[in-house]
Amino acid sequence: LLTWACSTQAAKKPKDAECLACHSDATLTKDGNGKKVSLFVDPVKMKGSIHGAMFSCVDCHKDVKEFPHQAEPKEITCVDCHADAAKAYQHSFHAQQKKADGTPAATCMDCHGSAHDILPASDPKSPVNHANIPATCGRCHGQKFVMDGSGVSSQVFASYQDSVHGRAIEKGSQSAAVCTDCHGTHSILPANDAGSPINKFNVAATCGKCHGQIEHVFLQSVHGQALSRGNQLSPTCTDCHGIHTILAPKNPNSTVSQNRSGETCAGCHQGVRLTQEFGVAGNRVSTYLDSYHGLASKNG
Repeated sequence: LLTWACSTQAAKKPKDAECLACHSDATLTKDGNGKKVSLFVDPVKMKGSIHGAMFSCVDCHKDVKEFPHQAEPKEITCVDCHADAAKAYQHSFHAQQKKADGTPAATCMDCHGSAHDILPASDPKSPVNHANIPATCGRCHGQKFVMDGSGVSSQVFASYQDSVHGRAIEKGSQSAAVCTDCHGTHSILPANDAGSPINKFNVAATCGKCHGQIEHVFLQSVHGQALSRGNQLSPTCTDCHGIHTILAPKNPNSTVSQNRSGETCAGCHQGVRLTQEFGVAGNRVSTYLDSYHGLASKNG
């Protein structure tokens, strides 16, 4: 009798086809805070999604026990399954920064897509696939009207697109750096946070994930050694190469190109603070720029 009762109960478990009998209707909506909220689920996208491939509807909507269900199902949150990612996100800039309506600056679905359509990052069509990350971040960070008031300029995205990294991704590179390679994924933190990969003292290690040999050389230099001692006035990679505007060294517009490197070094080495506080003669760069080599470099 117990076996029969269990099998009978299992048989009553709603099937995906029954759920989609209603939810495949593109016009199906509900009222939510005075707005029409769509309840449509695309059966094709659902079947092709990572959730649809692993679970049935009621595996996630556990409170749906019958078909048709009478009560409105409880809202499902990503934290129910993705606790680690959710914990990292809660401390991130995206979660802490709020829109005018009080909602987070960016939510899981803003980056990953709808829960019913989510594709794994390995899928070329996924918005979080490596090649698609710039476009996904650019949906917000490339829009001036979205970024206004956030303290972050939309110019950042335009600068990245024109950089050596952005150009390489546009040409199909699978290894060039995208936003998440430098900023992180769920736990994106502002640069003034000591845990941020773009904090000044962490930049060399972040760049070193791709440019390991250069990081090793830099850490042995006078600049790298000063940083390791906690001297925040010492330059790191981005102080010389730029941040989002990084260009190839052979590009004449690069801040580390032969014809501009003197000007880049002068930004610090001609400064009064460097001269007075560290006893580094500020006229060395001026002398170089006026020298035969400096003038030849300046004139290309």
